[in-house]
Parts: sequence; C-alpha cells; structure tokens
Amino acid sequence: MTLYDCDVGKQCKIVRFETQDYALKDRFMSFGIVKDRVCCVVSHSIRRLAVAVMVGDTQIALRDSEAKSIIVEPLESVDSKA
Repeated sequence: MTLYDCDVGKQCKIVRFETQDYALKDRFMSFGIVKDRVCCVVSHSIRRLAVAVMVGDTQIALRDSEAKSIIVEPLESVDSKA
C-alpha cells in the first residue's frame, strides 16, 4: 500500500521508498520522512493531486507521484484491539 492510498486520519508506518531518484529520497529525509516513521494522512486535495501528511509535529504536502512512491503499512488503532 502507498501513502497515496491511505485514508484520511489513518496512521501508517513507512516501510520503504519505490524510487531511484536520490534527490527525492534526500528531500523526504529532510522532512523527516524516513523508514519506520509513523505518519498520518491529514487530507487529499481536489482530484487527489496532493496529499497532506503529518510527520511528527510537521505537516507536509506531497505531490501524488511522491506519495505513490512511499510504501507504508497501516497501523491498527488502539480501539480495535479490544
């Protein structure tokens, strides 16, 4: 699953990046978007051309193509474990 596919309000953990663009990987790293980091999708723009993501205390806007290159796994909410 990619970050682009995540539902709004759902937390997920970054697993890996599916890009060979090292400049893009460096850009992700500068924003704190790194492997094993937990993030949360805040919103999608109209026509889903951009994704707003919370990483720590920082909100980051990513293009759809960037969000599609970030592979994540959804995290179960605390409420559903009961």
